Amino acid sequence: MDPVRKLRWLPAALVAAALAIVFVLPACGADEEKTEGAEGEFIAVGDVDYQVQLTRLLNPQQRPDDAFVRGQAVLPAGEAYLGVFLRIENDGDTPYKPPRDMKVVDTQGNEYLPLDTVQSGFGLDFGGVIPPGDNSPPSNSPASFSPTSGALVLFRVSEETATDNLPLVLEIPVEGEKEPARITLDV
Repeated sequence: MDPVRKLRWLPAALVAAALAIVFVLPACGADEEKTEGAEGEFIAVGDVDYQVQLTRLLNPQQRPDDAFVRGQAVLPAGEAYLGVFLRIENDGDTPYKPPRDMKVVDTQGNEYLPLDTVQSGFGLDFGGVIPPGDNSPPSNSPASFSPTSGALVLFRVSEETATDNLPLVLEIPVEGEKEPARITLDV
């Protein structure tokens, strides 16, 4: 075959090689579940999947935020309410109880634990369990009908954390594991 004829097949061979890479590489490790990722992605916490729907600062003086923070203390200057709206899907064979010691961590190492928001009807129930094959928020709850369709996990944070010490990371303990699952929040 003459050299000019060989060069005509080169672009087709390169395209075929690129397509093979595009289709083969994503399949490598496809069975591995992500234990770290960004807001919006499904993150594995044991047999349960977490997906943060939305993260934002809440304004207790406006609707619908006033309902989200019902029963909470008035904040002093320099503090803010941070709402993390998430969905939890229990794909396991046993009931799942969300860990009360999940936390938000900022870039300076400041840690914040969640507040109790069950009375608002929108909050994640840390005392309840999610049955196998079910999810949170429950389909008949106010949270499931809210604009985010997510259960609220409410944090009381410093304004500096919420504006300057970004990105914030939600850390969720995984039973039997040393390292928590981590979700980078988009505030």
